[in-house]
Amino acid sequence: MKLYDLLDNAKCYERIRQFRWPDGVTCPHCGSDNITLQGKDESQPDRQCYSCKNCQRK
Repeated sequence: MKLYDLLDNAKCYERIRQFRWPDGVTCPHCGSDNITLQGKDESQPDRQCYSCKNCQRK
């Protein structure tokens, strides 16, 4: 991968998700994989928001 491949914010966030959660998104607070998508971050529109159904944290 070349550096200029990550210059796009959407690609960068996707790559970070792949590194952080290679087996799927899990809650950093309780470790649950019972996660729902909560739309995009208002200040960073390419960033995906998640909510944990177990501990109710975002």
